[in-house]
Amino acid sequence: MKTAALSLALISTAAAQGATYPDLPVPLKNGVGGLIGTTVYAGLGIAGQKFYAMDLSRPERAWTEVAPFPDAARDQAAAAAVNGKLYVFGGLGKSTPDATTALFNQVHVYDPVTNIWTLLATRAPREVSGGAAVTQGDRILLFGGVNRNIFDGYFKDLAAAGSDKTRSDAVSLAYFTQRPQDYFFSRDLQAYHPATNTWQSLGVVPFSGRAGAAMNLTGTTLTVMNGEQKPGLRTAAAHQAQVTPAGVTWRDLPDLPPATAGQVQEGLAGAYTGHSGGALLLAGGTNFPGSTAQFARGALYAHEGLTKTWHGTVYALRGGRWTVAGQLPQAQGHGVSVQYGDELLLIGGETTGGAASAKVLSLRLQDGQLQTTD
Repeated sequence: MKTAALSLALISTAAAQGATYPDLPVPLKNGVGGLIGTTVYAGLGIAGQKFYAMDLSRPERAWTEVAPFPDAARDQAAAAAVNGKLYVFGGLGKSTPDATTALFNQVHVYDPVTNIWTLLATRAPREVSGGAAVTQGDRILLFGGVNRNIFDGYFKDLAAAGSDKTRSDAVSLAYFTQRPQDYFFSRDLQAYHPATNTWQSLGVVPFSGRAGAAMNLTGTTLTVMNGEQKPGLRTAAAHQAQVTPAGVTWRDLPDLPPATAGQVQEGLAGAYTGHSGGALLLAGGTNFPGSTAQFARGALYAHEGLTKTWHGTVYALRGGRWTVAGQLPQAQGHGVSVQYGDELLLIGGETTGGAASAKVLSLRLQDGQLQTTD
């Protein structure tokens, strides 16, 4: 099927090419992943401590289980690959089965040559749980994430409330009725240098802190798209920076447009992102329709009474302008984005209702055509 606009090739795991991109052995959402050479890695999140690898250069592609993550299972960590190793930062979870949900601030590295994980003797200056990481040369850039004291405090208060519903409802009400800035989501752009195990501040961004934002780096161009500005409230804003040895300079991009004219774009959390066909893609994600209007009317508990919604729209950014490029086969978000040549791989995620997916999709803009191969 041809279109006059940008086009998107969606190659699903059920494609005519058979097991070109086989399903993961287990469902995966809120996990991490990365590409080392021609091998893609994915794990954590709902997969627990399990990690898997697939060599994309092999004629018969298949996932194989590698060494499990050596620490407590965790959601919403950040990960990036540098010099043949995969680095995993932070995340949230329980240190023991009986512990209260809390943030981790550790850094682990996986070496595929030895198939060994190592806990590094360092901590991120700012927590990155719910944040994002990208590779620039021999360093990793990290942005966003929730605040440890506020996040941990909320779950401690819930645990203290126990089965007392009146008390637990009061804890949740107090937590959700705060201004965006009162959650202290991270606004710091950090750089981690694996070779020296050191950190570098790249400054504070000129926009609000985010959790669940999509982040992409192409050359020296860093793009931060959407995300939560507070629990339950997304933003449609997008921003772009040039990250060079001379420093970091930011500019605002146009807001993400609505998928359909006349609708309100609530913004997206947990969207996939990557490049194809000369455009930057943003696909899928979740939000709470109506939260923007409720917040504008002064309701700090912006998503109260609203339903979390999963989306399948694919947007393309080219020449500083957003367009709707197409639709995913199903609405989904909160999976792993991996760039492989001119393809964007969407690994796992969650679908409508929060069900975890094991599917692997490949997105590609190609020759002015919108193609779906099955």
